Amino acid sequence: MFKRLFIALTFIFVAFFGWFFLATRPVTYKSLPVTEFEIKSGWSIDRIGQELSNAKLIRSRAAFKITVVIMGISNKIQAGFFRLTPNMSITDIAKSLTHATVKQVRVTIPEGLRRQEIAQILDKAFKNVEGKTFSATEFISQTADKEGRLFPDTYDFDSKANTSTIIDRLENRYKEIITEVKVKETDQNRIIILASLLEREAATASEMPEIAGVIENRLGAKWPLQIDATIQYALSTLRCKKLDCDWWPKTLTKTDLQVKSPYNTYLNQGLPPKPISNPGEAAIKAASAPAKTTAWFYLHDLKGQIHFAGTIEEHNKNICTYLQKDCEN
Repeated sequence: MFKRLFIALTFIFVAFFGWFFLATRPVTYKSLPVTEFEIKSGWSIDRIGQELSNAKLIRSRAAFKITVVIMGISNKIQAGFFRLTPNMSITDIAKSLTHATVKQVRVTIPEGLRRQEIAQILDKAFKNVEGKTFSATEFISQTADKEGRLFPDTYDFDSKANTSTIIDRLENRYKEIITEVKVKETDQNRIIILASLLEREAATASEMPEIAGVIENRLGAKWPLQIDATIQYALSTLRCKKLDCDWWPKTLTKTDLQVKSPYNTYLNQGLPPKPISNPGEAAIKAASAPAKTTAWFYLHDLKGQIHFAGTIEEHNKNICTYLQKDCEN
């Protein structure tokens, strides 16, 4: 009789731990976006388990409750917001629930945008936040002299963050990168202007060092840079009177190339007076260490592939071959 009881208890024990092991595993091992999960004041462990299950963050409410009891954290779980993923085990989720944060807004700012475009992205991210203090109008006003220094990255902002706080975050991240890349303060302005051009001219980060080398060759020889992105920047600065605008007009006419602006690198030698976009780390690194190159020209073909040339004859041939225009009969 005792032997049968022992066998039965052993079976139950093994079955329980087999179930518990499976039930506490992550819902999935696939890479999935982070979920912002909220625990409201007064929620019981059962309610929290139910909400986690509804959000597909755990496999079992019972396993969650047992885990919390075993870990002795029933009274340590806090009300507030948490960033969780289905890749987390129940144990990891339970630990996370003991450290609440305020509601956050995640914003991704791509490389190579001008500050007006960044304002649009932030405005959209905060659009439905109740009691928001961010203002796109204030952002434009307060960043008038900060083009190039609003670092593109993914940020988690307090939902109640005001405009100045958000700008400070972008600028502080920029300062961190400048320090990491070891850009001298005396070189900083020139490098950021060059990096801002690379962001608009290069299709990939791998192209940036050689494009930087071409630009340096032209600067050294006092050739006009003839960079279309600077014309785009000048035109939209003159024409766009509202936030929702085409900030980088793709089709440029011969008249556009004659626009009177210090940013017109067809008419003016040297770099533009200020950055035309907000560059990322790869562009800053390339601007800090341009490649030595014999190329003086470059273009992207219809598939986005770049082609460099050392002479105007070679460049004209590339225009005919890869862009199918200006070919001599």
